[in-house]
Amino acid sequence: MVNAEKRRRTAVPKATRAPGSGATAPVEAATAPAEASLGAKLRYRFDLALSRGPLVVIGYLGLVMLAIIVVASIFIWIFQLKGINGGEPIDNPFDAFWQAMLRVVDSGTFAGDATWPTRLVGLFITICGIFLAGSLIGLIASAVDLQIEQLRKGRSTVLEHGHTLVLGWSPRLPTILSELVEANANMKKAALVVLASVPKDEMEDELRVRVPETGTTRVVCRTGDPSSPADLAMVNVTGARSIIVLAGDEGDAGVVKAVLAVRSVDPAFANAHVVAELDNAGHAATLRTLTDGRIVTIQADEIIAELTAQACHQAGLASVFRELLDFDGDEIYFTSVPDLVGVTYRDALLAFGTCSVLGWIRDDGVVELNPPADATFGAGYEIITVAEDDDTVVFSGVVPVPAIRVDTKVGFDEPAQRILMIGWSDLGPGVLRELDEFLTLGTTIDLIVDPDLISSDLDALDPALPATSNCTITVHRGGRGPEALMEMASTGFDQAIVLGYRDPVPISEADARTMLTLLTLDKAFAGAPARPRVVAEMLDRANVAVAQTTGVEDFIVSDELSSLMIAQLSERLELHKVFDELFDAEGCFVALHPAPLYAAPGTTTAFAEIVAAASQRGQTAFGWRLDGTGEVVVNPAKAATVQLGATDQVLVLGPR
Repeated sequence: MVNAEKRRRTAVPKATRAPGSGATAPVEAATAPAEASLGAKLRYRFDLALSRGPLVVIGYLGLVMLAIIVVASIFIWIFQLKGINGGEPIDNPFDAFWQAMLRVVDSGTFAGDATWPTRLVGLFITICGIFLAGSLIGLIASAVDLQIEQLRKGRSTVLEHGHTLVLGWSPRLPTILSELVEANANMKKAALVVLASVPKDEMEDELRVRVPETGTTRVVCRTGDPSSPADLAMVNVTGARSIIVLAGDEGDAGVVKAVLAVRSVDPAFANAHVVAELDNAGHAATLRTLTDGRIVTIQADEIIAELTAQACHQAGLASVFRELLDFDGDEIYFTSVPDLVGVTYRDALLAFGTCSVLGWIRDDGVVELNPPADATFGAGYEIITVAEDDDTVVFSGVVPVPAIRVDTKVGFDEPAQRILMIGWSDLGPGVLRELDEFLTLGTTIDLIVDPDLISSDLDALDPALPATSNCTITVHRGGRGPEALMEMASTGFDQAIVLGYRDPVPISEADARTMLTLLTLDKAFAGAPARPRVVAEMLDRANVAVAQTTGVEDFIVSDELSSLMIAQLSERLELHKVFDELFDAEGCFVALHPAPLYAAPGTTTAFAEIVAAASQRGQTAFGWRLDGTGEVVVNPAKAATVQLGATDQVLVLGPR
């Protein structure tokens, strides 16, 4: 009863007092909006149709044209109009339809009509046809333009299968692309698909300039969000054979989101293996663990620091790493050779005439580089070699160990050095930390840093320096003009290392400053009795050719080396086990040792004898370096002969 009373009270309109009287007048209830007219509804429907794109409007116009033609043809047929094109009356509905359609398509058809009723009908049909057909043609052209614009935006679906998919945009991408082009050279149809939040035309222009020749590899760019499952479906993520996730502007956050997006489509990562570039070691370890090794993580800065330190340690190593990591020339291969079961590593080193053995991978997946000479090859093992191609890994049988003409008991102790290091970046602490592992106790490093070219406060530089056990680091603050630098460089150094300044200096300016520093060092070392070795880091590979005139023995393009590693892993995921062992602080290391330790100076020696001598020292030899020309030869044939001098070097893989 209470609720009913409430409803009755609220239904009665409130009364207001009429002006100038004591009476009250009811307030009119709010009226409902008037129903829209038929014309308004039609206009509304037409607006909705326009908003759905030109294809819908084209369909509507086509229906209207068809309706006009049908109505006109029925009119012509029923009334049997005379004088159609000057002829007889039309008594066939199909002929009437044909005549009506001709007036829509060809506006000059009604000129031959002979009677006024026919002329009026023909004129009406023709005018309708002019407006409707013209609008239809314009809409079709607009639809084509819209489709072309959509293609330019990079939002169309990719139908590639078995392709390499790159998620994200990075300056390393052109180097990765050039390596994959080389890797796909023997494939008739290969494809690289890039999905990044960068306009499609900008990506294509950048890649076209940096990699003008792509051979048999198609490069397809799409604009989208790498962390969106819908955009991943657009680039056929389930059909890719390998996926590379690059750290772009979002850093690790963008990489993690992209990997999770791939996981939402392929939970077990069963379709493609993933190589992800990360900065944080914790994030990298977590992704590896949670995906059971289906994702291989690359910490670019750590890899760059390790490779730069090893390359700075000895001139010539940068070209060795480049040879091992790129797809041009010799590469690392895994090969199953059942005939090796029971063969010692010493004999296996000489059992391949055209490739160099580095170690093996056991049946449990553990990689052993440079194992003990008397260790035996087990069942299910795969041999790890450096070869020109996989078909050159040919087992030629166990051969007798050749006679060794040098005393392999003579040791090699690298003397302490005095090193001049110029330049600094965020990679500096990592380079010094890694470099300290290779240096002999008592080594000194004089570090020159220009405070105007580093992003951090110079006062924070000393705390940022790593704790070293083999070397002493002295920091010299100030840019050091040419005269001061020449004076300091002439005080006697064994080696000079020039690192490129990074943030906040642009790459071009950083490389230009590096080249000016190299010119200064070249002039300072010109009169030295023993010219110090100079190793320089360049940020852009294109500047190396210009800088080669400054007397530098070796160049390190640090970003290039990490890009080469990413490209290798995208093609063969199992290589990460070799790289982890090769570039780990506790694993094996690549070094150039004096040639007289392995071959008598000035005598013609077969490479097989050098390999046998290195094996006696617990090392694996796989090349040499000629001091006179700086030429580094990787993976010579066992039968190849060479005359090594006292200052030449042998390339070996050995324990730290």
